[in-house]
Amino acid sequence: MAESPAEVVAAVEAGELDESVLDDRVRAVLELVARGMHVLELDESYDEAAHHALARRAAGESAVLLKNDGGLLPLSRDAKIGVVGEFARTPRFQGAGSSQVNPTKVEVALDEIRAVFGDVPFAAGYGIDSDDGDDALREEAVRLAGEVDTVVMLLGLPGKDESEGFDRTHLELPAGQIAALQAVAAANPNVVVVLVNGSTVRLGDVTPHAAALLEAWLGGQAAGGAIADVLAGVVNPSGRLAETMPVRVQDNSSYLNFPGDSQQVVYGEGLYIGYRGYDKGDLDVAFPFGFGLSYTTFETGDLAVDVTGEAEQGTLRAQVSVTVTNTGDVAGAEVVQVYVRDVESSAHRPVRELKGFAKVTLEPGESQRVSIDLDQRAFSFWSVLLDRWVVEAGAFDIEVGRHSRDLLLSQRVEVSAPPVAAPLTELSTLHEWMADEKGRALIAKAVAEGANDPTRDPEMVAVIGTMPMKTLASFSGFSLDRAALAKAVAERTAAG
Repeated sequence: MAESPAEVVAAVEAGELDESVLDDRVRAVLELVARGMHVLELDESYDEAAHHALARRAAGESAVLLKNDGGLLPLSRDAKIGVVGEFARTPRFQGAGSSQVNPTKVEVALDEIRAVFGDVPFAAGYGIDSDDGDDALREEAVRLAGEVDTVVMLLGLPGKDESEGFDRTHLELPAGQIAALQAVAAANPNVVVVLVNGSTVRLGDVTPHAAALLEAWLGGQAAGGAIADVLAGVVNPSGRLAETMPVRVQDNSSYLNFPGDSQQVVYGEGLYIGYRGYDKGDLDVAFPFGFGLSYTTFETGDLAVDVTGEAEQGTLRAQVSVTVTNTGDVAGAEVVQVYVRDVESSAHRPVRELKGFAKVTLEPGESQRVSIDLDQRAFSFWSVLLDRWVVEAGAFDIEVGRHSRDLLLSQRVEVSAPPVAAPLTELSTLHEWMADEKGRALIAKAVAEGANDPTRDPEMVAVIGTMPMKTLASFSGFSLDRAALAKAVAERTAAG
């Protein structure tokens, strides 16, 4: 197969590719371009300032407040603060490789912080491309920390640590940044750490030295201003973690299988990715899925779940309603999260799954009724055997809370649905045939005349019950032979 223009030319010259075939393909491309040429005539003008303002708002609402001991944040406008961290001066606001875009404007965090808090002092503390750190930069940061009341310190991952084309092999921040943080925190305990990274990092060496911790991610061209907005309280953080932050990389459900070997990667974690894996393994995490703090407080109560429709008709629905109250002193937004737990399932299922959420902004003392609608898929699992989404009758717990491990409200509902059973075949086990009413009757009929019927002995069924019927039909001591089994399969399939 030709993979480059030179190879295409060589293939034509060698007679391996008919020139008429090439002409057809080129003509198809040109016709497609011709049909789409009108897009070039569209008015592509836009309000650059308005778009930048939207980018700043999005970055502010995406930031996640992970820690805020003693209400250190938001900072007072007249607070005596200092800024540490090369990322504050040299912003990393987007990914590396082909994910990069051409920004119309880039806000630098240090400049935006100074625009709010005045001409605050700055020390680099570390070099972005230096994993081990720099003693002179670290000493400068320590001196600054001793001269101010609060230190705002930006830490994060350099572009060389996360990009397309390669996978991360660890979750660590650069050692030089950790050393700088430890030294700064020893000189001043009031350290606000702001993280700039595209994917999660291990925080075991960060959290103990940070009085406040803000995950700002790679927030785009207006990230610098958004960070300043959150620090000053112009934006009350309402972001929630879309991934679990683990205690260590070894706790990740893909750890034993990734990156694979012998040119093969096995996705052995199956369903149990992210919080589903951590919950199934009952593992401690640094910060759970859905976590995020606010500058105010909320109470959520009065849970009501209204189930309607029929699973058999595909109309099963549930409306989940709660009352949310802002119990703090400032306006803020709460994110109500609804998880569904299948109490008992015949299939492997996560402990719980997020099935809906809603964000509500409230003034101090204000309450609002919030409703979240769940459709039939919220109760379903994918059946490999049946090749479709399936709802299994039984009890489901509807759990509501602030994150995946803070679900104080729960209501159990009963869902009716047709029986779920895989087609019975020669490869189905004795247990599966015996669990099916029609299948059990057919097996009983087929072996009724036999002198040796082990299905009447519970202890024997326990021993051979996991064997395929095809295997059992080959046993000389089992009065169900291959012909009788084939007849039973045909009759069960016809019965539907």
